[in-house]
Amino acid sequence: MLHGPPMSNKLINKKKSIYFIYPGNINAKTGGYIYEKNIISYCRKKNINIHPIALSSNYPFPSKKDLKNFLQILKYIPSKSTVVIDGLALEGMYDIFKKLKDYKVVGLIHHPLSLEFKGKTAIEFFKLEKKYLNLINNFVVTSSETKSLLINDFKIRRHKISVVEPGILRMKKYKYYKKNKLFFLTCGSIIDRKNYLFLLKVFKNFDNYSLNIIGDTSRDNDYYIKIKKYVKTNRLSKKIHFLGKVSDSKLSKLYSQTDFYISVSKYEGFGMSLANSLIVKKPIITFYTKTINQTLKNNGVLYFDRFNVKYLQKLILENCFNKDNFQKLKESVKKNKRYFLTPDESASKFLKVLNNA
Repeated sequence: MLHGPPMSNKLINKKKSIYFIYPGNINAKTGGYIYEKNIISYCRKKNINIHPIALSSNYPFPSKKDLKNFLQILKYIPSKSTVVIDGLALEGMYDIFKKLKDYKVVGLIHHPLSLEFKGKTAIEFFKLEKKYLNLINNFVVTSSETKSLLINDFKIRRHKISVVEPGILRMKKYKYYKKNKLFFLTCGSIIDRKNYLFLLKVFKNFDNYSLNIIGDTSRDNDYYIKIKKYVKTNRLSKKIHFLGKVSDSKLSKLYSQTDFYISVSKYEGFGMSLANSLIVKKPIITFYTKTINQTLKNNGVLYFDRFNVKYLQKLILENCFNKDNFQKLKESVKKNKRYFLTPDESASKFLKVLNNA
């Protein structure tokens, strides 16, 4: 397990240490946690002094007790130390930002939380981001589009922001077996931002397919219950499968045996699951954002630009269920030469940023 509160006195004597702060369980298979775990693993492999500190999973909505616990942890970190704070934790501690002034703080922003939530919560986070993020020394983001967003929306100075793309572990490839129906795959926690209810509505009336959905079902239990009810009501349980969390070997097999990767997520900070699909040369259907276009480029990728059920149904029918167009997409994705950093390459680049911050 890569986590570590409470801090111990032995850390005080460490020189040039990195203190890496994140909320919750770093072993959860989300893009953000995978990114951070890769950095921690690389540092340990290279004997770099890194001290992972796990905060409460309540962030970004910490209790008073959670904040008090974090302030106790800060007492054990020498002043002027480099402290990397995951954005999910960072945006939950605006009330105590002034307590961070004695440290070299680097905010790791996968995407601002004003994009993670909706309604009043999103508006409130946007106000807080505009007011407080400029107090942080430096930032690392996962795409140049996120960098532009921080500059344009929150007026953070360009020189304070560095882009370090996630490292993508090369999955084992398995032989593809041709089947008498189309297999679709999508990955991501079962939360509103991933827009699964819309996806189910798109696939509702299709025939001769199987849709595998991989992702944590516990983050938003109400939303998961809602979409499971939709599947049951519309008798889709033989076509649509919620697989929850899976092992790395199972994940590799699912990618190898899929025909199309599909994402209807409203926003992604980078799109690691999409990148995985591109690496194993599987055609992709995804909602268009500048960030995702930067991640994937164009060959072998079908972009859609609006959340309209009939519009996306037509796009899928014409390109996935049409054998000729399907074949063209399979040939096109093979020509996509987009290179993704390995986990070690990404971690090495991240550490260089810290050294120069």
